[in-house]
This record gives sequence, C-alpha cells and structure tokens, in this order.
Amino acid sequence: MKFLESLNFGWRRRLPVIQQTQSAECGLACIGMIANFYGHSIDMVSLRRRFSTSLKGATLADIMLMANRLDMAGRALRLDLDELAKLRRPCILHWELNHFVVLKSVSKDKITIHDPARGKRDVPMDEVSRCFTGVALELLPSATFKKVSEKESISMLKLIGNVTGIGSAFAQIMILSVALEVFGILSPFYMQWVLDQVLVSADYDLLTLLGTGFIIIMILQNIIAALRSWVTTWFSSLLSVQWTTNVCSHLLGLPMSYFEERHIGDVVSRFGSISTIQSTLTGRFISSILDGVMAIVTLGMLFAYSSSLTWLVLGLFLAYMIIRWVAFRPFRQANEDQIVASARAQSQLLESIRGVQAVKLNNKQETRIAAYANALVEATNKGIAIERLSIGFSTLQGTISGVGRVALVWLAATQVLEGNFTSGMLVAYVSFSDQFMSRASGLVDAVIEFTMLRLHGERLADIVLTDTEADMENRVALPATLSDRSAPAVDIENLCFRYSETEPLVINHCNFSIRSGESVAIIGPSGQGKTTLAKLLLGLLKPESGSITIDGLDIRKMGMHHYRDRIGCVMQDDILFAGSIADNICFFDSVPNQALIEKSATIAQIHSDIMAMPMGYHSLVGDMGSSLSGGQIQRVLLARALYRQPDLLILDEASSHLDIERERFINESIKSMPMTRVIIAHRPETIRSADRVILLSQGVAQEIEKDDFMTVFESEDISNN
Repeated sequence: MKFLESLNFGWRRRLPVIQQTQSAECGLACIGMIANFYGHSIDMVSLRRRFSTSLKGATLADIMLMANRLDMAGRALRLDLDELAKLRRPCILHWELNHFVVLKSVSKDKITIHDPARGKRDVPMDEVSRCFTGVALELLPSATFKKVSEKESISMLKLIGNVTGIGSAFAQIMILSVALEVFGILSPFYMQWVLDQVLVSADYDLLTLLGTGFIIIMILQNIIAALRSWVTTWFSSLLSVQWTTNVCSHLLGLPMSYFEERHIGDVVSRFGSISTIQSTLTGRFISSILDGVMAIVTLGMLFAYSSSLTWLVLGLFLAYMIIRWVAFRPFRQANEDQIVASARAQSQLLESIRGVQAVKLNNKQETRIAAYANALVEATNKGIAIERLSIGFSTLQGTISGVGRVALVWLAATQVLEGNFTSGMLVAYVSFSDQFMSRASGLVDAVIEFTMLRLHGERLADIVLTDTEADMENRVALPATLSDRSAPAVDIENLCFRYSETEPLVINHCNFSIRSGESVAIIGPSGQGKTTLAKLLLGLLKPESGSITIDGLDIRKMGMHHYRDRIGCVMQDDILFAGSIADNICFFDSVPNQALIEKSATIAQIHSDIMAMPMGYHSLVGDMGSSLSGGQIQRVLLARALYRQPDLLILDEASSHLDIERERFINESIKSMPMTRVIIAHRPETIRSADRVILLSQGVAQEIEKDDFMTVFESEDISNN
C-alpha cells in the first residue's frame, strides 16, 4: 500500500511564503515554495548554492530546467483568465511580463498568490487581468521525487561568530538576576505577616522588625537591579560592537556578485537585523530562563496554598498560551511583510538620493517621490496590520485575564469566609498568582520572540552564511621573482565565463598573452565582454574554465591578497569616498606618503588643479566626489591607482573624460614606469598609445595590427568619436 502514501492532497499541506533576496530570483523562490509544498524542504540559501541565477532573471525554460533537477516535472500552459481555476495548484504564473508568482487559490472575484517580492496577498480579478500574461507553469513531483530536508541550519553561534567576554558577563547577569528573583519571592510575605501576625495581635515590635527588614530588602533589591542594568548595558555594548564588526568584516569579504545581485536597501536592512537579535538576546534570554524557573517555584507556592484555586490559575495560563499560539503565524507573516516592505522603501530612497542628478535632469522628482510614497505607504500598512493584530490580541488577553483575576479574588475571598484562608493568605495568594501569570506568560512571550528571531536570523544568514570570496590566500610557495615587484607577463589560456548556467558565454575560449612591461589595448563593440574580461583579470569574477597566469603562476593559486597588492586599476564605475583628496589618493593609508601622493597626482595631471584649490591636498571631495568635475575625478582615481606603485595597471575607459592633450601627457608619463598595462578603450588616441591591440568580439580575442584598428572601428562601428 505504499502507493497510497505518495498520494498528495492539497488540504493536508501548507504552501510557504519564500521571499526573494536578489532582484532577479523570483523564479527560484517560486520553485522553492512549490518544492516545500510537496515535501522537499529547502530554503533560498540552499537553492542559490544549487542553481546559479542570472542577474537578468530567468525564463520559463530556465525554471523548468531547475525544477527538473529537483525531480519535479513541469507543464507550460497558455490560458485565459477564466481558466485559472482549472490549473493544478500551486502553480507558477508569469506576472507583469518580468516576474513570477505562485498561484495558491482562485475564487470568484480574486486570487491568492504568494509573491516572492511582496509576500502573500489577495489580488482582485481586475488587477489579475492587467498583470497575468496568460502563461502558467504546473509543477508536479516526478517518480524520483523524495521528501527530504535540505535547509541550511541557522544557529545563533554561527550568526554571532567569534565574540569574547560573553561568558563572564552572562554569569554576572545570571547571579544578579537570581538575587532579584529571591527578593521577589519574599515580597508577598510582608503583607501576609502584617495582616495575620501584626494586626491581629497589635504587635508594634514585630511591625517595626518587619518594616525594617523589608526596607533593607527593598534597598538591596534596587541596588542589585541597578548593578544588573549596568552589567546588561556593558554586555549589550560588548556584543554589539564585536558582532557588528564581525558581520561587517564578513560582508566586505563577500564576492562582488553578492552586491551586484541585491538592492542596497535590502543589504542594509539585513545588516540592521543584528540590532534586533542582539537586543532580544541581551534583554530576554536570561530573564526567560529565570521566568521558567520562577514560574515553577511560584506554581509550587500556589499549590501549597490551595490546589483547587491553582487549577483556575492554570486554566487562565492555558487560555493565554492558546491565544498566543493562534496569533503566532499571522504575527510572523505580518512582521516579515513589514520588514521586506520597509527594505523596499529604503531602497527607493537610497536610489533616488544616489541618482539625484539624473532625477533632476529628467524632471522625474514627482515620479520618484510617488514611487517612494507608494513603498512607504505599503510599509506603513504592514505596520498597521501588526498593530491591528497586537490590539486584538491585547484586548482579548486583557479581558480574559481581568475576568479571571476577579473570579480568582472572588473564590479566594470565599475561602477566607469559610475559614480556609486568612486575610493575609488571600493577599499573598493573589500576589503569587500574579507573579506566576507574569512569569509564565513572559516565558511564552520569550519563546515566541526567539521563534520570531528566526525571521531576522534568516535575513542575517543571507550575509553570514554566504561564502566569502575564494582564493584569497596563496596555496603555493610564491617564487622569489614575484617579490621583486617587476612588471609581470600575463597569459590568458582558454578562458571561459558566463554569469549563470542559463546564459551564453560572455568570454568564449579566450587566449592571448601580454609580455612583461608591455601595453595592450583591448577594443571591441560595446557589450562584448571587455569590462567582464577586466574583472576576470582583477579576480573579481571567477572563470568557468581556463586560467589567468602571472609570470606562469595561476592568480588563484597566488592568492588574491598578494595578487591585488601588485595591481592598480581604474574601472568605469569607480567612486571617491568622503574625505580629502589626499585621503582618496592614498586610499586612507594609515601612514600616508605625501611625496608619493604628490608624485602620483603629478603623473595623473591633477597636481596643478589640486594646488589651485584653497586647501590643496586637504580639500574635501564631497559625497562620491561631488565637488570635482568628471575629468578631475578620473585623474584622482588614476592617481590612486598609481600611488600603489603597481606592477600591473588595468584601465577601463579611465580617460574618457580627459582632453586629448592631457591624455597624451599621462600616457607618456606612464610609459616610462616599470609596469605592464591593460587598457580598455574606444578612443583612437588611447589605443594608439598601446604597443599592441586585441579585438574582443563575441567573447573571442583576436590580435590585430596596430595600424589597422581604425579599419576595425569603421567596420564594427565601435568608435565613440
């Protein structure tokens, strides 16, 4: 009867919401949701490791190929809007011509979809008619499909990393917290003893003794509370600084592809999850442990007073647990939606600020404001949804606990009237019941908070659990010639590269050599892989096959740290950082060499411009170089590259903003320097300065005669002039 176990009934399963992290991975997220629905438990971290996605997105054929590798069979369909209900759900819909969503259910006037970009939402049919392109993909488990768990485990130890001093701080907070809990247990006895021992016997001496003793207890309690607050502050600061620094170090060690595939606002939002996790850990972890212990202690005290009344208290606590359990999933989904919506609004704002020049020149201020306002309204609405849930939960819980407390006092007073309780026992019992409810509900809240932390943990894990850039350290003993800092020979052998498995090769079996000290210009039509080749030469991208060798040694074996110490570069999208011109030329060197700074600036033809400024080399460049012209920025970037005294200099359109005369002076100065040069350019003047010319077309490199490159320009139409 094993075949019966393989039958899948949709009402028995839950379709999860998996939201995309990268801007072009909606298809991958949709596959993950459907795989989870059928029993293949997998998350985005694991999916990314199995499938390399393109920055340009995925086609329907790409999605079917990836689904097939997860042992799911796909059937692509073209259908009308009124045929949506006939689809085998869940299935994937092509949405707005550039997006994929998962269809969960269909009703008369709306459909429910799981959108990788926006979460679960109901879409009215009039919006569906505008967004649905008419293409759907049904995915079903094949005969080889297996229910397995492939999720990346997320532990706090992995997320926190190497942080020192936690153990001692934790022990101090624990000791102080235990002392406070002991004082808390003693407090109810004061009222009981006053009512039952002092008032009935008019014993002034006992009253004085009790008052003095509990005054001392209150003073000690407040002193210990202040000490615990101080230690907690110190512990929180210690954890925050070390943890944030560790994550920042890991973040900056990630490969370039990580940053190219994500919105900056989303990366900042994920980085910000540290503060939420850290505040919860430092503020709730120890208290939740003690809440559990004290709940048991106070429950024992309650049973010692009256077992019958204690069952009522336990009933109230059980009602609280049920309410929290029912509210957990909506709370979690609402919080996830709010975090993602806030990150999207932040991305809109950061992009508008970063591109404010283009916004102004195209008179698109209102458009960008509207886009930001829409994202902000969406984030605010998600926050309102959380508040609505919180208000409903608090109202229901407050009503139940309030009515329950009235009933408890009523029944306890009945016990006093029947002679089973004294007045002091009634007061103490109610106090202990309040303590139990506070401790037990606090423990439940802490468990919920720690469970909710997984939401932030998953977002932070996208940074922490992503592998750092490979091949940073050398794997072989470096020959002595590499330490001589001489101009190296570069050999590119059978080099192939593509941005994802589903895209064609950008660099296709590329072969050429550059002799020591030689200058080579790489030309070709736009979009043929010149900048990609430069990034491969710099080690920012890893080739699919083939090798790049420096003086006969593969750069991956040499180690990127050592290799990048030997290279200088100016890329098309390089930027300056906030600080002085001198800071940017030496790239904030801890011990800057002023003579070398000025020499580099002189070679880059920027020295006279700098000296004409009121503060000279101490002049500030503004945000991303906003106080400088385009040509000045390029020359400062060139000076920064030359300051490193590189053996290999790579320039990608580094002189496009310079006049011909300045460029000629720069080229002549650099020619006399002992370095190998790779120049990517379109300008004939730049190309003429090189010793050799290599044409890159369709990913294939071909050397051409230096005198013939103008003919190639005319035939290929690759000149900018």
